[in-house]
Amino acid sequence: MNDMWTAQRLSARRLTELLGSWRGDGHGYLELAESVALLVRDGRVVPGTTLPAERPLSEALGVSRTTVAAAYHRLRETGVVVSRRGSGTVVRGATATRDMAWAEVNGGIDFASACPQPWSGLPELNARAMSERPDVFQLTGYDTLGLPDLRAALAERYTARGLPTSPEQIMVTLGAQHAIFLIARTLLRRGDRSLIESPSYPHAREALAATGALVAELPVGAGDDGGYDAASTLEIAERTSPKLAYLIPDHHNPTGLSMPDGLKSSLITVLAGQGAHLIADETTAELALGEPRSTTPFAAFAEHEHHQDAILTIGSMGKTVWGGLRVGWIRAAPDLITRLEAARRVGDLGTGTWQQVLALLALEQYDSILAERTRELTARHRLLVSRVAAELPEWTLSDAIGGVCVWADIGARASSRLSRVAAAHGLQLPPGPRFGSPGTFERFVRLPFSASEATISEGVARLGEAWRSGGEATGASTFARAVI
Repeated sequence: MNDMWTAQRLSARRLTELLGSWRGDGHGYLELAESVALLVRDGRVVPGTTLPAERPLSEALGVSRTTVAAAYHRLRETGVVVSRRGSGTVVRGATATRDMAWAEVNGGIDFASACPQPWSGLPELNARAMSERPDVFQLTGYDTLGLPDLRAALAERYTARGLPTSPEQIMVTLGAQHAIFLIARTLLRRGDRSLIESPSYPHAREALAATGALVAELPVGAGDDGGYDAASTLEIAERTSPKLAYLIPDHHNPTGLSMPDGLKSSLITVLAGQGAHLIADETTAELALGEPRSTTPFAAFAEHEHHQDAILTIGSMGKTVWGGLRVGWIRAAPDLITRLEAARRVGDLGTGTWQQVLALLALEQYDSILAERTRELTARHRLLVSRVAAELPEWTLSDAIGGVCVWADIGARASSRLSRVAAAHGLQLPPGPRFGSPGTFERFVRLPFSASEATISEGVARLGEAWRSGGEATGASTFARAVI
């Protein structure tokens, strides 16, 4: 189902689906207003969208028209919507100022972000780049493929990890999200079938849906042991027969699980055998828990060499080095790289040259950077697990083996309500449905372990308070930044 909304009139039925389990024990109109604001914050209802009229929405929700009218009044007061004569109630959206005010008032504990803190060696790396690479300032700076030496270094790293690669198979992008969107708009057309894991990274789903493609789902964590159900996965893939599939095979976001090697091979055979292209998002594939270890790229599991040409592998330095280093890459067959470059010129003119120089130097010590990340993330994961066990013993966490987050089963269909109440306790927490289609995953929330240990401890403490309060989120603002 396509849940990426362009500006339009939203039906009462559709808004009811998006709202999910919004009711609590508090004031109904405030809970409804905060729940709608949550959808706006998360991007599931975009600015310019006209909300349903009061009467049909009250009938769809099973509440009084007075409740809906009061909720809309609250949304107008907080600046989320504006009423226009002849146009109805139209979404304005959250502003950066309002986001900053929320963080300032509430202390800014952010569980919406699953991105590690900047790598400690960045200042030295920048100084070294200034000293060693002044030549780059003689270049034009317009570069839609990537610096040749960076493309070569990335190809060498893939080769060393077990996937022979040439520089012609690499394009440097403006991070992983840019790569996902570029691939989607190049390979998909309106009405095409696409496939994504569920739960999954929300902005990947949005990139697929934004093309007008139909989005089918491949369950993750549906096995008897909370892992992968291989038979079901392959059956769904074969039945869907998508044109493009998006997968996070290793250290999956949000579960932290990794697909078994045999399933990787079988899934490639099924999808590529049908003529599909596969995006393998490996943004967090090299972020292990426990001991540093090498992860074999997904494309290396193709049993037939020509099936490798159907796989587009995405990487990024956003999670490993710094979110502000907007350097990602695509590894694909040379003819696909050519298609992607032609499509790219419509939207941007290349990746920043200086950022590419920093990325090249970071690659020279990438293994040591990853080892440092493994130590940090392992300690923080251990802390998160212990704090959740103490504060929320009835919750069950996924058995993550890598990445930056876990998937928590909270034992009740209360995720959206918890997200709203958490805001009243100064905690930004995206609800479970943000990671799937509307109405799904109300029993789950994503918990990151990428922040500092002090932030994790305080965040779980506030989460415990929100859960136990059972709650009323009276007057809390729910504006926050996007899920990453």
